[in-house]
Amino acid sequence: MMNEKIYQAIFDELSKYLTAEWDKLIVYLEYGNASYSFAFYIQAGDKYIKCYDIPGVSDKELAKSFSVIDKIVSKERSQEKKALWTNMTMTVTKTGQMHTDFDYTDLSEGTYQFKKNWKKKYLC
Repeated sequence: MMNEKIYQAIFDELSKYLTAEWDKLIVYLEYGNASYSFAFYIQAGDKYIKCYDIPGVSDKELAKSFSVIDKIVSKERSQEKKALWTNMTMTVTKTGQMHTDFDYTDLSEGTYQFKKNWKKKYLC
């Protein structure tokens, strides 16, 4: 598993997008055979804002941040001795509590149902 420095680097890269009223940051990283998909949500009260819907933040800025995160995470992920995880969810609260879940589900057949269940679990 990854160490605290990796989690801190992810948070540091994404913290520039946090709004003043944020309560929780939920980060989703997904790796396939030859690609990756990242997203994050900011919880403010009972409202969730997807990264692509943050006012004043361009897709280009997000792509740059996701590239930075990929360089950090993929290097660490490739050194795994056990089976490689396919997705990781990291939550960080405004009070500094952090939790990370790793999942090994084979997503090569599609992710629709998986992501639907993920949203129920993390964005409710």
